[in-house]
Amino acid sequence: MPQKENSFLTLKQQLKSGKTGNLYLFFGEEVFIKDTYTKYMQNLIPDDGFADFNRIFLDGKSAAERIDDAIDAFPVMSEKKLIIIKDSGIFKARAEGGEETREFWQERLKDLPDFVIIIFDEQEVDKRSALYKTVQKNGLAVEFNYLESYELVAWIVREAQKSGKKISKSTAEYLLSLCDPGISNVKNELDKLINYCGDEIYQSDVEKVVSRPLSVVIFDITDAILKKNRDDAVRILLKLQENKVSAFNILYLLSSNFDKLLRCKLLLEEGASPDVIAAKIKLPPFVVRKYIADCKGFSEDFLIARICKTADFDLAIKQGSIDEQTALMQYVFEAMK
Repeated sequence: MPQKENSFLTLKQQLKSGKTGNLYLFFGEEVFIKDTYTKYMQNLIPDDGFADFNRIFLDGKSAAERIDDAIDAFPVMSEKKLIIIKDSGIFKARAEGGEETREFWQERLKDLPDFVIIIFDEQEVDKRSALYKTVQKNGLAVEFNYLESYELVAWIVREAQKSGKKISKSTAEYLLSLCDPGISNVKNELDKLINYCGDEIYQSDVEKVVSRPLSVVIFDITDAILKKNRDDAVRILLKLQENKVSAFNILYLLSSNFDKLLRCKLLLEEGASPDVIAAKIKLPPFVVRKYIADCKGFSEDFLIARICKTADFDLAIKQGSIDEQTALMQYVFEAMK
């Protein structure tokens, strides 16, 4: 089965028609959608009391003999059987299991019985690897990327409507701004709102109910630094201290944020588009837009100095010449000078 340009669209068409291939590689950051389509594939195999024989789940450490047995055994009272192999690691730049494992799969994937559907569910994939190219040639490699913000906003509105709730586009956008990337994170917060609210979800409800993840709080501190708003910075830092969040972790998350801002700034100067930047920094497009807006307010020298300064404070903390909380406060206040 040749690889088509839009593999995700091809997968949807196959599921709609019920005509699938027998080799798939699912990977990408958007785990919720990846898991959803894995379940759709499972539903293609009837559960007539023989699911244990026809729906087989293997982890990446399974022995070659067990894999061979699973592939070659005929389905029971079914035309097809499904094998899902999770986190095999064979598609990494350095395939887990070494050359012997790679050679085993290189040959095995070229000779699959017609009654078998194999799905590799992977976290990490190197598209340059020989095994990835083997899947492209003989099956379908589908990358599940983070959705664009407008897609997520539309999804929030639809999900709320399914539960008999109304939510405006602007409120959905505000909810999205407070969530970590990924539909699972957005869904968790939306479910809380659906259970809490009446017929309509308002921004005030979002402010009361939705938990602000640490990644969003780090953006709040960065914004306070950008605006040189010492009062906001103190308020946020004291709240984090009250909640017993590690000052050391916050220091490094701030440094990581400055690193991403610097990389974004340099890529912009090279003429990179937001989509290219998102791919290189490995962040969702709607998050990258925030980095693009913020990096314009910081000079390259400032960002480099903040990243380097982290190492100085790290050493001072480890030598015991300063405590973590004081180091964090100094790090933030120095950035506002």
